[in-house]
Amino acid sequence: MIAVNNITRTYGAHKAVDNVSFAVEKGENVVFLGTSGSGKTTLLKMINRLIEPDSGEIRIEGRLVTEQRPEQLRRGIGYVFQNNGLFPHYTIEENIGIVPRLLGWERDRIAQRVTTLMEKLRLSPAQYRGAYPNELSGGQQQRVGIARALAADPPILLMDEPFGALDPITRARVKKDFKELDELRSKTIILVTHDIPEAFELADRIFLMDGGRIIQEGSADDLFDRPATQYVKDFFEGQRYIFDHFKNNKS
Repeated sequence: MIAVNNITRTYGAHKAVDNVSFAVEKGENVVFLGTSGSGKTTLLKMINRLIEPDSGEIRIEGRLVTEQRPEQLRRGIGYVFQNNGLFPHYTIEENIGIVPRLLGWERDRIAQRVTTLMEKLRLSPAQYRGAYPNELSGGQQQRVGIARALAADPPILLMDEPFGALDPITRARVKKDFKELDELRSKTIILVTHDIPEAFELADRIFLMDGGRIIQEGSADDLFDRPATQYVKDFFEGQRYIFDHFKNNKS
């Protein structure tokens, strides 16, 4: 589905992403985990050409992403920003429906899709579809951001710290409603986070990054019980209770 080969991105003398390669299968939920500055967000943004790599290539369904104009590529990829990235002068309905409008959907189809997603994400259409982002709470704005990313039903969903700016209670509620969306069953998802419990909870496979490189990849079991380096072992130090909690819930 997504194949990344030897991509590098530098800023001056600093290598934000350093010769990274990986593949993500169709329908897989992958989490890039790491501390701030490890390269995970830069890596995510290169997939949909928000940032261009200095070298290497990225293919989606076998096709180089550089063979498409960036705006065309992005219309087939949902993107959830950490701080929602909503357009402040657009209503909630206009924000959610922006990609379907660009794709030429009919007005009634867009309106129905907006209603469906708002209801699934616990945003009353009657109350909020004509509202503006500054009239909503942070949690509600992030729900709108998720709805916008899913509006055109893209096969790929990229998520950059989607729950990171929320308080713990709101975060848990938004994440719960997100996980229950039936739309996700057919999606290939790449999520970036620095939150270890979130990675355990959401990932089929985890890529742990540091210094612009992938240090180890595998399931939560692989990384926690079979660390490849001392850095990996130290990274998960003290997380046994959290790991066991999510492992037991999945079994």
